[in-house]
Formats: sequence, C-alpha cells, structure tokens
Amino acid sequence: MIYLALCSFVINMSFAATALTDTNLNDLIDKNPDVQSLLKRLKSSESLKGSLTRSFLPKVSLSYGREKFSTGPYHSLNQSHGGIEAEINIFNSGKDKIESSIRDNQAEIAKIDATLIRSQVLAELKKAMSHYAYLMEIKTITSSGMLQNEENLKSAKKRINAGLASETDSLDFKQLEIQFKQEISTLDYELGVTQRLISTLLGNDPNDGLVTKFSNEHPDHSDESKLNLRGKSLMVKKVELHKEATYLEYKKDKRWWAPKLDIYGYALRFTQKEREYTPSDERNDVTFGFKFSLPIFDGGEGYIGAQAIKALVEAKRSEVRSQELSLQRQSLDALKKLELAHALIHGAEENVQIMNAYRKGVLSEYSKGVKNSPDVLQASQRWIEANIRSAEVKKNYQFAKVEAEYLSSLQAGY
Repeated sequence: MIYLALCSFVINMSFAATALTDTNLNDLIDKNPDVQSLLKRLKSSESLKGSLTRSFLPKVSLSYGREKFSTGPYHSLNQSHGGIEAEINIFNSGKDKIESSIRDNQAEIAKIDATLIRSQVLAELKKAMSHYAYLMEIKTITSSGMLQNEENLKSAKKRINAGLASETDSLDFKQLEIQFKQEISTLDYELGVTQRLISTLLGNDPNDGLVTKFSNEHPDHSDESKLNLRGKSLMVKKVELHKEATYLEYKKDKRWWAPKLDIYGYALRFTQKEREYTPSDERNDVTFGFKFSLPIFDGGEGYIGAQAIKALVEAKRSEVRSQELSLQRQSLDALKKLELAHALIHGAEENVQIMNAYRKGVLSEYSKGVKNSPDVLQASQRWIEANIRSAEVKKNYQFAKVEAEYLSSLQAGY
C-alpha cells in the first residue's frame, strides 16, 4: 500500500533518520509552513471566542498625570490629576450575542481551513511518494533493459565475428545503449526533484538527504470499500458557515437603530484649571450614572448596508448548492476513476507476462540464427513499453486512490 512507505531523512547536524510511515505521517506534516500558518490562525480565532461573556464585564481604567500651566491665574502652577473609571454594558439589543456568534463562526471556519490544508498537504505528499516509487520502478526497468542490451550486443558481436551477420547488426544495440544512458540521467534528475518536493512538503530543507523505500503494489480490492463519500463534506460545511456568517452580519446591521444602555462610575481628581475649587480635596469627584442611547437617523446607511448583506445571504445559499453538486460529481468521478485504474492494472500485468514470454522466445530464436537484430530490438522495446505501462497504471491507481481518500477524509464528523 502507498501509505506503508518508509522514508529516512538525514538531519545535517545529528545525522539522525526519521522514518516516514502511515502512523506518523500526520504528525510530521505539521511542520509544513502552510499547515503551521493555518494552525496559528486557528489559535487566533479560538482566542476570540467567548466575547458575549466578556461584553458584560466592566471595563476599568486607571489614569495619572501632571500638568504645569503657563497662562492666566494658574501660571507656573503644577498639579496632578487622574483616578479610576469603570463602565459596564447592561443592554445592547442582542448585538453582543450576534458578535459572539460571528466569532464562534470564524473559529469554526478556521478549524475547517486547518483540516483542509492538512488533508491537501497529506494528499500531495502521498502523490509525491507514489511518483517517486514510479520513477524508481522505471529506472529499474531501464537498467534491466540496459543489461539485456549489453548481452544482445555481445551476441551480435559473436555473430559478426563468426561471419553470420554484418557490422550493422551491432549499431542498433549501440544506439539503444546511448538512449538508455540518457533516460537514466533524466530519471535521476526527476528523482531529485521529487525528493526535494517531499522534503519541502514536510517542512524540511530541500537539501536534506532523503531515502525512500516504497513500491506501487497491486492494490487490494477491499481498500476501496473503506471509502466514505456519502456524507457532508467539510468544504460544503465551510460554505454553509460563510453563509451563516453573512446572515449574522445582516442581523447585526439590521439593528443599527437598536438602543444601548451602559452604567458607569469614576473617582477622579481634577486640576484646579478644570475645577476652580479650594482646598484641593474639593477637586476630587466620585460619580455613578447611566447612559441610554438610541440612534434616530444615520442618513439611511444602516438600512442600505443591511439590504446589501441580505442579498449576499441569498447568493451564499446558491453557492452552498453549487458546492454540494460539485462534490457529488467529484466523488462519483473519483470512484469511477479508481475502478478503471484497478481494471487497467490487471490488463497491464497480463501484457507484461506476454512480453516476457515474447522477448524470451525472440532471444532464443536469435541465438539459433532464426531472428535478426531488428527482431531482438523490437522485442526489447516492446518489453520495456509493457513494463513502463504497468508501472504507470499502478501509479495512476495510487493517484486516484489518494484523490478518493482525500474526499473521503473530509466527511469525518459531519
């Protein structure tokens, strides 16, 4: 299975290796910068929750200062001022509760975003590992073809020395040898690119050493039965939360006219410039009071703003439905693609078996002088093509499985 991969990462300072398996993969991807960014945003959103309770707590402030006057009868007078002030929200027409709901909503969206980005990084990592295994398999096939080509070249030279063939018989094999070397160089480059991609997806330096032991095996039919693609996706839930957030903003803006009641109190010491009282104790003021405010008219801005947001709520409803239909289509496509990829694997494996027998027969006939070098060359190329096709369909299956598992992972909890 693709998720039973083993990767070893060489750390420059300690040279310690970290094994990458299906059991610790979720822990290791938390080092990915994109995942870390979303986790920090989630922490930020979570810290803002509970604003309703905090809105009814008193707001208290202390102040202290000194003033030196330079005009009027207070010239050169230096006096201190300050004190303590407190204000408590008693009633705000439910807008505090709406604001608390908005913050809770934003925290839920941030939580879903963190889950989505982790799932996306995990899917990309699994695809990269599968592609790396595919490239390694192609390199093995190419190396095997090169070894066989060397044997074919030796056989051709023997036939030439025996006068059974001309010098041109060896040219086909020499040309193929050059082609093999070029392909292996290209594969080594692509393997390096994929290695660096895996390192960066894990949040590591791309120059860190990486050893991957993994192969795209023929899948088990039971793997597909574990997929869950019938629930409500987190992506749909996210759109629904955005719709709900827009509706909450509408409710809040619709109450632009609603009254507000606060009580307040303070104990302050004023300067003589502000309170022309003597002695100084007469400038100490302790006050308790309340303030009731009721907006009457704001030029229509509150009403127009509320109507504009109301239209956005209707747009979000359509967006939810569009996302549901899109994900239903993607889920069906993923399952059908998985079924097709699995079916193609069987055909590709049968084709490899046929090409193994075909190449073996041609080589046997070549050694007996029945076949010539173009026949051997054609058999070798068809054998390589069949094996490469087999490796490709196995990789395609793993890619389709990753896509289906990604969609399935988003069903959890909903």
